[in-house]
Amino acid sequence: MKIDHTLFLKMLKTNGITQKAFSDYAKIPYDTVTGWKKKGKVPAYAMVIAKDMAFRKMLNEKTKMEMRRNLKKKQESVSDLLPNEQKRIESAFWGTNYTAVEIIQKVQEGDEKFIKQFNENVPKKLRQKALRSKKSLNA
Repeated sequence: MKIDHTLFLKMLKTNGITQKAFSDYAKIPYDTVTGWKKKGKVPAYAMVIAKDMAFRKMLNEKTKMEMRRNLKKKQESVSDLLPNEQKRIESAFWGTNYTAVEIIQKVQEGDEKFIKQFNENVPKKLRQKALRSKKSLNA
């Protein structure tokens, strides 16, 4: 089964893929890929490869964003708290991805939900120490 060349090009363009990038990814000679235009048809396998390429590109972007987010979270710390104290605060908000810095900020801003959970699940001495501490970025 052959597929219309314009549909193939539209799919590539929509996903931000050039014909050259497609040919490199698929290991198909560039002249072959550009030659499909002359025929007006594209082999069905080319569409499958293009869809796979677009999907993998999207996954790579999501992975990069997630890695940046995780790196940022690792860089944030509270200067006066020990790592195990920060983990204790974060564990009070188990199931969420809030860092100790974010939790303390929300409590200081007066967010009722955070204040309630913070007061119920974090020991009094640690609460007092955390609220006195300052945020620092360890870059």
